[in-house]
Amino acid sequence: MDEAAARDPALLELDRLLSGPEPDEGAWYAAVRRLLESAYLASDDPRGQSGMRADAARWACGRRPIMPALDRGGTFLDVGCANGLLMESVRAWGAEAGYHIEPYGLDFSAGLVDLARRRLPRWTGRIFLGNVMDWGPPRRFDFVRTELVYVPPKRQADPVERLLTTFLRPGGRLIVCSYGSSRRPAPRAEPVGDLLRGWGFNVAGETGGADTNGVIFVRVAWIDAPDRDGGGRQHPPEHETPLVGRANLLR
Repeated sequence: MDEAAARDPALLELDRLLSGPEPDEGAWYAAVRRLLESAYLASDDPRGQSGMRADAARWACGRRPIMPALDRGGTFLDVGCANGLLMESVRAWGAEAGYHIEPYGLDFSAGLVDLARRRLPRWTGRIFLGNVMDWGPPRRFDFVRTELVYVPPKRQADPVERLLTTFLRPGGRLIVCSYGSSRRPAPRAEPVGDLLRGWGFNVAGETGGADTNGVIFVRVAWIDAPDRDGGGRQHPPEHETPLVGRANLLR
């Protein structure tokens, strides 16, 4: 257990739900949903409603590192879209680079989906309610962005495989992010590239972002889907790989 989880009763409860011989994943998802809603919906600031209480400059510092992975125009699905701010940001940043991004969003919180649809009425039909582990996308996308903290720790490789084979077009790109804190001892952004390689995926690229104090608080890695339909893993895992800490839910 990481330092933040040892101090936070909500994170201890998440651990408890997955302990023992019969883990209760349904209750785990419900508890995570309540945890995120209590933090995000309590804010009246668009960045706070999307998981980052910061000014516009720091938002860009923390979220713009995904842009090197978006090397062309196309459709973009944000898994865990919250209030849709990253959807807006990616579209604007893409336009600055000279290409057109068509953003879509998915979140498993009805409250956050309602908020995103109210904020972005022109994209109401593009913002979906569902869990990445069982939701069926109505189309395939050129780019999908996700984090690993949206599923129980021991299942974190599963959504990567599912997104590569079910959500992406052949030749599309999965972008995996990890966020941490640059102003507290924990949590730190996990090395997602190493995690993905440990699970048997071929990482096509990596980047990160540092805060003004020089601490890296976002890491990004991406995987390219095969040019034709097929499995996502290119080779079997060589060893057991550490999991992303639950404390990153409370960044």
